[in-house]
Amino acid sequence: MRTINLIVVHCSATQGNRMLSPEALDLMHRRRGFNGTGYHYYIRKDGTVHLTRPVERIGAHVKGFNANSIGICYEGGLDCRGRPADTRTPEQRAALRLLVHQLQAKFPGCRVCGHRDLSPDRNGNGEIEPEEWIKACPCFEVKEESFQEQPSI
Repeated sequence: MRTINLIVVHCSATQGNRMLSPEALDLMHRRRGFNGTGYHYYIRKDGTVHLTRPVERIGAHVKGFNANSIGICYEGGLDCRGRPADTRTPEQRAALRLLVHQLQAKFPGCRVCGHRDLSPDRNGNGEIEPEEWIKACPCFEVKEESFQEQPSI
């Protein structure tokens, strides 16, 4: 088993009023040259969690960090006009909390962050600020989520 020290949260960049099935996500990634979906988990709007890549396989979700990370993607991330927005449903929020908790139990000490939080620190102040983000993904502040608490579902 590979060493896991990072859990990275992503969004599918799907408008909140549209659906993106796990099969469609897989096809999108294959068209980009990946060998299947690059994320390990995909959370649908109804809170259903799909294993889209075995955790044992290195992901294809965040350049430079794939070897030791697990990628989780939620369906959504754009408002109905295509602008970045936290479109997570209550079911997605609960499923994400539970999944992260389970992964932290399996891989203790993992850091949890959003894709944008791995952007380069261009001004060198030790903090990744909005003007430094390469992309807005996952369109919410992961560090403000309470992933350390026991989720209640």
